[in-house]
Amino acid sequence: MTLKLFRALLTAGVLAAGWTSAAQAQECKPEDKKILTVWDQFEYYGMTASGPAVEKIHEAFQKEHPCVVFSRSVFGGGFPIRNAVELALTSGEAPDVFYSWPSGAGLTTYAKAGYLADLSPYAKKYKWSERLPDWAIARNTYQGKQYAYPWEQDLEYVYYNKEAFKELGIDVPKSFDDVLAWCDKASAAGKIAISLGNGDLWPAVNMWTDVTALLGGRQVGLDLLQDKQDWNSAEPKAALDAILKMVEHKCFSPGFNGTSYNDALLQFYSGQATAIWTGTWVIQDVVRNMPEDKLDIFYMPPFDATHPQATHMSEGSAWYVWSGSKVKDLAAEYVNFMSDPRWLETWIKDGYTIPIQKKPIDFAQYGISGVISKAFNTGMAMVDRNVDAFHTTAPPRVTFVMYHDIQGVLSGDTKPEDFLKKLDEQMEVAKQAGEVWAP
Repeated sequence: MTLKLFRALLTAGVLAAGWTSAAQAQECKPEDKKILTVWDQFEYYGMTASGPAVEKIHEAFQKEHPCVVFSRSVFGGGFPIRNAVELALTSGEAPDVFYSWPSGAGLTTYAKAGYLADLSPYAKKYKWSERLPDWAIARNTYQGKQYAYPWEQDLEYVYYNKEAFKELGIDVPKSFDDVLAWCDKASAAGKIAISLGNGDLWPAVNMWTDVTALLGGRQVGLDLLQDKQDWNSAEPKAALDAILKMVEHKCFSPGFNGTSYNDALLQFYSGQATAIWTGTWVIQDVVRNMPEDKLDIFYMPPFDATHPQATHMSEGSAWYVWSGSKVKDLAAEYVNFMSDPRWLETWIKDGYTIPIQKKPIDFAQYGISGVISKAFNTGMAMVDRNVDAFHTTAPPRVTFVMYHDIQGVLSGDTKPEDFLKKLDEQMEVAKQAGEVWAP
């Protein structure tokens, strides 16, 4: 069955029920009947468990637009939605709106190919710059035009077991030497210091981004991602060396390159590991699975004397509008509706999602976990120092090398210099193809 036929059958089934329901509320003229096709990743479990929030907001949208019928498909978070979108775009039969990743160079590739609608006029109409911080807009901009609306706030830090730290006599580290001492103590006690599941490929790249932020800062990250600095340069190399030093001190799960991300989480939940170095995208899952009296978070400390504390940041995903959509105005109105500040409490309480906002969120009014408040408030206080996530911002061909070849670096089979040179080679190919992030 072709993608086009599948979508046609799916849509037909939804339309019959949708317009019958709408007709009960009011009579819809033929010219007012519109189909809005939406693909997203908002499920009811895991890292994208925002389904309850989305359905509540959809219900409100439907009341305001009784002649509009949703044809909605939900994919798993991460690669499933990304792969489905790429297939749809290249086939010429994409949904009107899709919620996916990555931004940066990924958005650049889509925009350059003509797949995305320019949302700049809608951003001006709906005053999105009053809602979104400048860094988030820049990540979703190509040659001065905004092509997506970024949503989930991503930050990375360490979740740790306070009870395990106390039992082992470990304090929250204040330096890189303290980090290594923590690993030594945990290992000597038969514990995993930091659970790591790099079988999913991206976790080690995220760590590398974090440490590059700690040893280089925001401008270095921007220069690397916009091809203004070679990957084979001081800061990225120093960051890899620091992580290799952590491998040497047995900081991570045994066999981490073959361990899945979910298994790494289970190592932490079960007490096998004293901590896990991951981020906000799984914060609600961690809070649900760890007793409140055991759980806390901290951001990795400065790794040298010349650079302040920092981490990496990005948006989990963003809303895009297909350039071939016949209902672009409606699609943009939908994006604006979903991101309207009136739904902030719904997203936080029902959707387990912290939306990207220009104004700091007052978490106290929502009665959510203090760990969540601490994670976001601390991370966003470093916004001027944080680095954009490498794997969601670099050109796809560069990210492919990051995913697969960093495993060899961490296992000792690949020299850091060879890995970095390979990234530079792919960056040059991407540059020639016009794929480098150019906000």
